[in-house]
Amino acid sequence: MTDISQHSEAAPETLLGRSIRALTRYPRRSPATLGYLVLLAVDTLVVKRVLPESTAGRILQDISTNIDNLPRHPVTSLLGSLLVVDRGTLLDYLLTVGLGVAVCLGFLEHRIGAPRAFAAVLLGHVGATLVTSGVVAMAIDAGTYPPDIRHALDYGVSYVSIAATASITPLLPRRARPWWAAVAVLYPLTAAEWYGRFPDFTTIGHIAAALIGLTVAFLMTQVGPRRANAPSSQIGPDHMA
Repeated sequence: MTDISQHSEAAPETLLGRSIRALTRYPRRSPATLGYLVLLAVDTLVVKRVLPESTAGRILQDISTNIDNLPRHPVTSLLGSLLVVDRGTLLDYLLTVGLGVAVCLGFLEHRIGAPRAFAAVLLGHVGATLVTSGVVAMAIDAGTYPPDIRHALDYGVSYVSIAATASITPLLPRRARPWWAAVAVLYPLTAAEWYGRFPDFTTIGHIAAALIGLTVAFLMTQVGPRRANAPSSQIGPDHMA
């Protein structure tokens, strides 16, 4: 007679074992993403906890992608803004850094390689930043946004995160792709701040980043061969690392 209790205990252990194996394989499967996460953690710690407040404030001003600073320091703001995590709640960190960067970007790197994975999210970040800059300029001129938005601090990895989240869509099972893409593109609206019928520029940027990441990923997976070591029909802890 089969001992049912043994089977009921084995399933959680198997899932835990797969999760542990996925974590141990992460450095080998997604080394560039792991390096980026370490750099992000160190930079954020130094700027937010180690440096004097006045020095940290100047750095954040220099890397901000608002329309006042971006034309004066385009390279510093576009690249520097990717190296410090913005303020947020624990849930924000889990979604942005945990799900978007650690899981989705890591999975994307594992499947299509670091150069193409990082190209997709960088295009999402840069494209979304340029889109929002144009939107902010026009909205301020039209009186939709308040003028002080042109000086607002705007840095962080949220555009990279949502671009990565959308970019894994073509690597998912076919039936899941429309739902995943829809959530990636429309989720920013759940936290939107509205100015009449116009959402805030960050929400617009997140939607733009998701659309760019989604488009670039489909082009990359169609033009170049996908890595075949993780079938797209099987997405689990071993494959998401």
